[in-house]
Amino acid sequence: MQLGEPPPLPLAATLARFDNRQPPPENGPGEEHDCMMTGEHGYLTIHGLRHHYIRWGDVSNDPVVFLHGLMNNARYWEHIAEHFIDKWSVYAPDLRGHGESEHAPGGYLVWAFAMDLRGFVEEMDFEAFDLVAHSIGSRVAMSYARDHSHRLKHLVLADMGPQMADQGARGIRRTTGDAQKAPGFATKAEALEYYAGLYPGRPVEFLDRQMAASLILDEATGNLVFRFDPSIHQATGRGAIAEIPYLWESLEHITCPTLVVRAEKSKVLSREIAEQMVERLPNARLVEIPEAGHQVPLHQPEAFSAAIRQFLQE
Repeated sequence: MQLGEPPPLPLAATLARFDNRQPPPENGPGEEHDCMMTGEHGYLTIHGLRHHYIRWGDVSNDPVVFLHGLMNNARYWEHIAEHFIDKWSVYAPDLRGHGESEHAPGGYLVWAFAMDLRGFVEEMDFEAFDLVAHSIGSRVAMSYARDHSHRLKHLVLADMGPQMADQGARGIRRTTGDAQKAPGFATKAEALEYYAGLYPGRPVEFLDRQMAASLILDEATGNLVFRFDPSIHQATGRGAIAEIPYLWESLEHITCPTLVVRAEKSKVLSREIAEQMVERLPNARLVEIPEAGHQVPLHQPEAFSAAIRQFLQE
């Protein structure tokens, strides 16, 4: 395991190529908070694959692990982590095939992701921890918790169940395919505008970190493209369909307190599926976040964080 200061950003030279702004002044407003939320980067080798994670907060605090969704990465959680670092040590791994974690073509079934999580927990030596997962990360969490809920103090499954609503499933498959074909961003300014739309009101330094974690230079086109394995579409293909009965049955084995989070406007997790999940889980309840779609941590970060904090403190 390696842990320390953030490594040189892989896009630093690329972003500088498009960046005509002056560096921020030293000791500027909010600089101390900004440095704190940069986090510490760590690297592990799990099942022969190099994995990257970010940790925020005091390492002596109780751990909470956040799992991102498809085509995202650990940095996705930065704006959520700031709501938890007063009481928890926040860990966010890049799932295999995402961000700085190694690609594994042919290895994107839920069982493989869950084995990675088990290896991560063992390497970090967590005796007990909280687990918060969103989207595809929720499927990973269900698979892991099936056999390891004795390690979990609380489990949060945000806006994805063992199966997706038909409209949402088609949308995710389409989005994954479109992302593979997307030309990306010709300039940093275009990328900055995109991330400013995802994270309104956030400072440029925050947006720079999002871009550095999420984009990579495509040598063929010179564009900045999203940083994930193009084979990741396997996670939503036929293999994912075969996982549905396994995940539904897994819910019955998850004994830890579980919160199912549904976005009010979600096309991925229907109310019917969410209610069925609560029925199958031995110790669960449902909360719905108003005025949010599937990307509920982006659409309603305050309400999302507040619901989870309340649950984790019970």
